[in-house]
Amino acid sequence: MNRELKPDFERYLKALHCEEPDRVPQGDWHVDQRPKESFMGKPIKTLQDHVDFWYTAGYDYVTASSGILEPVRAPEGMMTKGEGVHTEYGDKVSREWANTHEGVLTNWEKFEKYRWPAIDDFDLSKWDAFDRILPKGMKAILLLGKIYTTAWMYMGAETFFNALEEDEELVAAIINKIGEIQYQTFLRVTEHPCVGAVINPDDIAFNTGLLVNPKYLRKYIFPWYKKMGKICREKGIGFIFHSDGDCTEVMEDLIDCGFHAFHPIQPNAMNIVEVKKKWGKTLCLIGNINLDSTLTLGTPEDVRAEVYERIRTIAPGGGYMVSSSNSITDYVPAENMKALLDATYEFGQYPIRLEEGGVQGKFWTSQTKVRKTETTKMETGLDVETYAETLIANDIPKAISMMQKDIDGGTAPQEVVSRGLIPAITIVGEKFQNGQIYIPEMMIAARAMSTTLDHFKEKLAGKGATKKLGTVVIGTVQGDLHDIGKNLVTMILKGQGFQVEDLGVSVSTAKFVQAVNDKKPEILAMSALLTTTMTEMKNTIEGLKVAGLRQQVKVIVGGAPVTPAFAEQIGADGTAYDAPGAAKLCKELLR
Repeated sequence: MNRELKPDFERYLKALHCEEPDRVPQGDWHVDQRPKESFMGKPIKTLQDHVDFWYTAGYDYVTASSGILEPVRAPEGMMTKGEGVHTEYGDKVSREWANTHEGVLTNWEKFEKYRWPAIDDFDLSKWDAFDRILPKGMKAILLLGKIYTTAWMYMGAETFFNALEEDEELVAAIINKIGEIQYQTFLRVTEHPCVGAVINPDDIAFNTGLLVNPKYLRKYIFPWYKKMGKICREKGIGFIFHSDGDCTEVMEDLIDCGFHAFHPIQPNAMNIVEVKKKWGKTLCLIGNINLDSTLTLGTPEDVRAEVYERIRTIAPGGGYMVSSSNSITDYVPAENMKALLDATYEFGQYPIRLEEGGVQGKFWTSQTKVRKTETTKMETGLDVETYAETLIANDIPKAISMMQKDIDGGTAPQEVVSRGLIPAITIVGEKFQNGQIYIPEMMIAARAMSTTLDHFKEKLAGKGATKKLGTVVIGTVQGDLHDIGKNLVTMILKGQGFQVEDLGVSVSTAKFVQAVNDKKPEILAMSALLTTTMTEMKNTIEGLKVAGLRQQVKVIVGGAPVTPAFAEQIGADGTAYDAPGAAKLCKELLR
């Protein structure tokens, strides 16, 4: 459709302040190179080309990043390249993945020797250029943030999670160093008159809750944002926070930091209607157009329907901007990106007067998980709750002592495992699902259980050894290098009594099929982080059918973009939100 190209950053600011501008603004913070070039019909090479895209696409701003970690630049040693995966533009792209185990800074010696960048090491010349070349009415938005994210990426995710419990001072030192560098960059860039807002992309959550205990965020991360927020308020600059996942537990903290808006309200993690009711008068909401289904797997009509529905339900009264539930990636078809832009302009004129069902198409409806508030009480004759507390506390000597005491009291070692440790790790999983503990504590508990079992391996291997529940072959699909979620599932499954054959990451269809043929597992579990890689799950299921093995094995799938609808669509036997849920599903499938 034809649109009048008349950028007005005041429209953006009005929405940020939860007021009604003339129309609902676009709110995306990042668009990949290929969709940009497809939209413009030419290569995007220069800064002017970059500005031209944002202007022509109808945005009131242009975004650009600076600082220690940017979308297209990371410090050396922080990232690993994976295999190329397909885009919607006729080619393949090799994606980069952060180190999930050990990173660059794993101890004090490495921290003290590391050459940290200074503000003068960054090329900030683009901001001078924006001061000169931005069209009338447009502003630039600084993408900065990444204090929490940069810290764990420097350390490696597992090292970071462990250090929070075992060497908090090192984590604090790294965060404070990063915070100071980002803060100085923030001060320098926001001196430019072109800057109208700052977006802080800093993923602190996953599908069902925060990654770490909020006490660490409140102690080390949020104070930096509060300093930035104060300055933004004083200068009249917009201040936006981006995090995937369910951030419900710290929404009040984000408001206290001075943020005007929250992005992207991940559809399978937070119900945007409920978020609007609770915080919509204080925080502008940006996003929620589902990247993992509607924008990538849907049609342009589906995209139009979802944009219509979000504007109809969320935009009245102000404080809403349309955007993807993450960003516009190169696996979003060009026609779907155009449908997003056109529908926002078409339906977003204030006052909003849209009737329910006014546009036909499939759109995402929130299916967020409802958390329990208490863990299941288990009466097994052993002190299950103390076992659980001991594992979470990583008190291995106490766990060994408890198990030995139960054995000395006449309970067979195998019975101590089945009536003590396995129920205990089940409680740990429930505590995680209920938001009572977080990923670091769950990882520590699983490892503590493994170490305890290893101490008694000779007794457990004797007569009457515990019978395995079944065998699970597990792996991350081809083109995908993430494995934190997979490893958590593996640890929980082992703790529950399953035999687990872990194939690792970027596992091909042929390797999955071969493992099913050779290992004869009851269950095949596949994990993926991106919509582009989760299509490999379907390929593997088809491969099992071709090999005549599909009826011999149950297939479960999981990962951030995976939904029950997708699992059903590709012919899987089930999916789960998290690691404890995956273990529970495996048990159910064997009944």
